[in-house]
Amino acid sequence: MTVTIHQILNELNESNSTNHKIAVLKKYQDDKFLQRVLKMTYDQVAFTYGMSIEQIDKFPGNKSGSSNLAYALDKVQEKICTREITGHAGLQYVADLLADLSDDDYTVLKKIINRDLRINAGKTLINKVFPGLITKPVYMRCDVYSSKTAKNIAFPAIVQLKADGTYREITVDSGKVSARSRSGEDYEYPVLFEAFKDYTDGVYVGELTVRGVADRAKGNGMINSDEPPHDDIIIQLWDYITLEEYTKAGLKDKKNQCHTKYTKRWNTLGVILNDNSNENIELIPAIYVNTLKEALEATSTWMNQGYEGAILKDLNAVFKDGTSKQQLKLKLKIDAEVRITGFTEGTKGTKREGKIGAIEFANDEGTIKGRTSGFSDDLLDYFTANKESLLRKIMTVQFNDLTKAEGNDYYALSHPRYIEIRNDKDETDTLEKVFKLREMAMELGE
Repeated sequence: MTVTIHQILNELNESNSTNHKIAVLKKYQDDKFLQRVLKMTYDQVAFTYGMSIEQIDKFPGNKSGSSNLAYALDKVQEKICTREITGHAGLQYVADLLADLSDDDYTVLKKIINRDLRINAGKTLINKVFPGLITKPVYMRCDVYSSKTAKNIAFPAIVQLKADGTYREITVDSGKVSARSRSGEDYEYPVLFEAFKDYTDGVYVGELTVRGVADRAKGNGMINSDEPPHDDIIIQLWDYITLEEYTKAGLKDKKNQCHTKYTKRWNTLGVILNDNSNENIELIPAIYVNTLKEALEATSTWMNQGYEGAILKDLNAVFKDGTSKQQLKLKLKIDAEVRITGFTEGTKGTKREGKIGAIEFANDEGTIKGRTSGFSDDLLDYFTANKESLLRKIMTVQFNDLTKAEGNDYYALSHPRYIEIRNDKDETDTLEKVFKLREMAMELGE
């Protein structure tokens, strides 16, 4: 008897052990349809849908006959991923596909569109069993500042404001404009696209903010809503990479690496923006510095103005996929990206009775666990009403230190405070990275 995708997912969930999940995936290693389901769920570079389950659920599906998951995926790939059908028509189309499926296939297709099969297995684990199945988008990360990593910066250098927005890459290719998040999801910004269509071909890297909205979480929520305020969405840019070098970075060929230094990329970006002035496109605030002390002073000034921190960059750095040791994050507070794993019920007899009391979280390694509370009444109501859709989402928490109780095999975050839901991220921070962030904060606080 043929094993269905729904049955395989149930088998994967019989244990949260990583070894168990790897064993199950290896058991079905030759199942091409399973590979397709995994790829259409987690490969946000190869497959984009431009819709959410919440949006689809607003459209009543019209049943036209029996169908199956394979047919539905064919149609999603043919009509939705190619953007042949978009907007309300696209939402209705997928709702109709769902209406024709069995209960099990209906559940699986919803999980695929929602980018989470609920198997507690990320891209890295899947690629261990199916090498290269899930494409990871090109993304150059910052290293974390410490006395050791500071030695990788040659002075004079440049220090830039750490943008308090949502990361986006804007690609211009022969007048065609597209936007992508760090996880590879495509987005459309008609006002920005109209401005960028006359820009020089290349990849423009920056973050989106909303004009007049200082609160990062609020602004990001507006940007990621069903009705973004397009006229007031601003992108602050800090890098420009030619299409050729961006492609090179993705190939990770040590013999054919990028060679353009950051000073040239930054100056080129400045010229392009100067020649194409637009109120929705800005250069990130930046200062040239001759010493580390000057960089830290600039960071302190920005943080005193309410910003998150700064990025210190070596002017000789080239673009690469992965963590660059020549651009360092400077900040005084410790933030970590964790995954929502559950909710604690509110205490009976208090105003939280019938609502959530706290959000439980962990990193994907299982080396950090904890829970956070202390929400505003509005947030409390929001979390209570949206528990199902928020489960497994990435969340930013801010904390003061890490502790490990006797007998525990994991670390806890001291006084964790909820910051925001990160729809632009799909991976949690490792324990190693969080310890680096802790070291940086302590050194900067001296």
